[in-house]
Amino acid sequence: MVEKVKKTATKPTTVTSTKKVITKPTTISPKSTTTSTTTKSIPKNEKIVNKKEINENDKFKIGNKIEVCVKEIRDFEVITTFEDYIGKLHVCNIPLPDKEGESVLNSIKKGNTLNCFIVSIEPTAKIITLTMFEQLKPQSKQFKVGQQVDAIVYGLTSVNEITCWISPTQIGTIEIISNFKNISQFKSLKEKNTFVKCLIKSIGIDNKIYLSIGKESISNEKMKVGDIMIGLIKEVGNLSIKVQLYNNLSGEVRLIDLNDELRTNPLSIYKTDTLIMVCVKSIGKEGILLSTYKSLLGLKTWEMNPKYKHQRSVKRSITTDFTVGAQVWGFVIEKTQQIIRVELKGQLIAILQVEDVGPFLLSSCDVGRLVRVVISSEPTIEGSLQVVKAHLHVDKTALTPKTIEVNDIIPLEIISIKNYGLFVKNKKVSGLAHISELDDEPVDPEQIDKLYSVGEFVLGKCIGKEKNKEKGKTIFKFTLKPEHFQSIDMEQYLKCNWDQEDPIEEIYQPLKPTKIISTLPIKSFLTQLSDLTTTINNNNKNKNKLETIKEQEEEEEEEQVENKQDNDDDEFKSTSLINSILSKKRKEINDDEQIDEDEITDSKKKQKTEKNKNKNKLEQEIQEREDLLANNNVAPEGPQDFERMILGTPNSSYIWIKFMSYYLGLSEINKAREIGERAIKKIIPTQVLEQRNIWIAMYNLENLYGTPDSLLKLFQRSIQYQDPKTMYLTIINILENTGKFERTEEYFKMLFKKDGKHSAKVWCRYGEFLLKCNNIEVFNSILSRALEILPKKKQIKVINKFAQLEYKLGDIERGRTIFEGLVSNYPNRTDIWNIYLDMELRDKESIKSSKELKEKIRMLFNRTIALKVSDRNIKQFFKRFLQFEKEFGSNFTTNEVKKLAIKFVESNN
Repeated sequence: MVEKVKKTATKPTTVTSTKKVITKPTTISPKSTTTSTTTKSIPKNEKIVNKKEINENDKFKIGNKIEVCVKEIRDFEVITTFEDYIGKLHVCNIPLPDKEGESVLNSIKKGNTLNCFIVSIEPTAKIITLTMFEQLKPQSKQFKVGQQVDAIVYGLTSVNEITCWISPTQIGTIEIISNFKNISQFKSLKEKNTFVKCLIKSIGIDNKIYLSIGKESISNEKMKVGDIMIGLIKEVGNLSIKVQLYNNLSGEVRLIDLNDELRTNPLSIYKTDTLIMVCVKSIGKEGILLSTYKSLLGLKTWEMNPKYKHQRSVKRSITTDFTVGAQVWGFVIEKTQQIIRVELKGQLIAILQVEDVGPFLLSSCDVGRLVRVVISSEPTIEGSLQVVKAHLHVDKTALTPKTIEVNDIIPLEIISIKNYGLFVKNKKVSGLAHISELDDEPVDPEQIDKLYSVGEFVLGKCIGKEKNKEKGKTIFKFTLKPEHFQSIDMEQYLKCNWDQEDPIEEIYQPLKPTKIISTLPIKSFLTQLSDLTTTINNNNKNKNKLETIKEQEEEEEEEQVENKQDNDDDEFKSTSLINSILSKKRKEINDDEQIDEDEITDSKKKQKTEKNKNKNKLEQEIQEREDLLANNNVAPEGPQDFERMILGTPNSSYIWIKFMSYYLGLSEINKAREIGERAIKKIIPTQVLEQRNIWIAMYNLENLYGTPDSLLKLFQRSIQYQDPKTMYLTIINILENTGKFERTEEYFKMLFKKDGKHSAKVWCRYGEFLLKCNNIEVFNSILSRALEILPKKKQIKVINKFAQLEYKLGDIERGRTIFEGLVSNYPNRTDIWNIYLDMELRDKESIKSSKELKEKIRMLFNRTIALKVSDRNIKQFFKRFLQFEKEFGSNFTTNEVKKLAIKFVESNN
């Protein structure tokens, strides 16, 4: 007899019983018949079921207490054996450890025997679901916001989410950036089966539950300058990193704030969907500015962030000395034809003049490049920024007519080509390279313009220097012969010695998430299993159908093979609820009558047809996406991806508008405007509809984020390229839908002044607008004004439309009056009669409840079938009349209409 070991398990808060769960480590095999005893007496209401008590005629029941042997420990489930059954014990049905942060499976080892209660039984599959508690934990529909729950960690299922079990059929999500102050805190928690107490923060409409750790989370704290927190990288741009913070806030880490050690490619180690530690640098009009400096984060926190593996090519340091003459480093943030803007530390901007930089060093000053500048003025305040003047730092003596001597080698730009040579210059130095000094071999004067071009850069050697007393200038002579430059390092003349690239770095690889729990939400998995249960029962009833069903199951398995690879855990997921439902389902099926073979075949055909439809739809969506990406398989996630797509399809308004939406999502309104302006210029004029889509997108942008004046200026520009009436009606729709009725009225007045009063469509649209604004008096007066202006052929359309508007938005009796006037003046216009009938038949509830209204409609139908129009039209009216009586009338009225129809046919024959 093996000695028994008694352990006390902590009960969930919902259980009031004082009963203890017994866990017994033992070496006895599952099939051993040796009985065991315990020192603890069993209450009378408990029934211990020994294996010997079970026989084929009397199976055990749900709720019985049994002893099982641990066969295997899975990720979040314990697999046991009992008799010839497999038992499954979910981690949520195991007593919790005494301390948070410990695993619920620490006390359970392979070979232990456990006392458990039966939750459900699956006789066919020989599977039972178990719990170590007498009562199950509450299901998802019982969870409430603010409720404290015991969560058991499943793992890191996305870069920002830890998924936890809070019941065997419900998971909860802990958002990392809202619950942890540093990355090391959640690294220990992400281990599977760790117990942690949480509060339910919110419950989504899809039943997704968001959890917070402890009574208060970081998301309740007010952000302030100096706070250190976790951020999630959402975009790595050319000039900054966009970082998501808690409470859906977003911040920005600029190039100058990325690292204390300045590097030429500071963004190279960062990638999207990576967690990093950041410090709040400032909060203001520019948004939340962040920093990842070691000096601000502290050494331990800073070490959690991505690291550079290589040393820099040149030692550089950030300085706070911004006095005149100071040499400082910064990043180029803007480059135009006149100036270059360089961001320095401390929100200081240096302005460089392009003409001072010179054409040869401009390539070193591209946007995003690290440059070294010399401050040449005291700081001045411009808005929230300090601005200084500066020039590019060069190690060589500045080039001036006084400093250049014979035999000096300097870079030159060709400014003019003559048949006798080239005129060249470098800033204030200019001269002539005679045709005899262009090459080692003689150059044909007629070929000189083919060998060189204006604006081309060349390297020249000064071979002469003369002072022109009349003009007061120094004239230089240069030679371009290759023989003078054979032993010369060309880069030293075309590049600053500080302009050296750092070694290429590898992108930091973040933590890999655990595989997603594919069977949750539970509903889809339950549907599959219930269908499988039906198939199993049908197979037992009809062996002839087995092969067909197997083939169908094999096809489904082949389609889902990728989801099932390396996913052995899926077999045992969410078993408590699943097996309970399966057993009920199987009982219902066994009680049902046998399904006919023809019905099964028809059902299979429908399933196959539906599957083919879904497959074709998926293939069509994939093809459309491939066409849109133009052979680029990556969905756009950042500016570079959008630029790549634009290169392939520059005339696609869809891509341009998505690009605009991307920047709007980042609250970068000006950049969204710039993209819209680029699109207008880039899309060819013949693509009128594509350009129109861009204009409309820009209307919406200015309406939401601009001013009335900016919207008006944009609109006035657009009507120069698009149909004015179409664009007027478009902007009117936008303003009306956003509730800006006064401005809508202004655009209507502008439209009427611009010959809009001769358009029936404009009058109809204006009438609709007035009714929506409840401006009944003006609406009642404008119909007569419209009829005075419009030609007769357009009057019918306007009258007809106004009558419909009365039915839909105004006075129905007034609408009837207008229609009566129309049909009396145009009795043979069947289209008007049909619209009249449509308006009367709109409100079906009123027709059912009002006998008077029914009689009015019958009288109207009787008038239509008496019209002197074609037989085809009369038959259509009879058809509508009969349909009306079947829906709203009686058998008597229906038969009366049939008699009238027969009489009409006979009279015509």
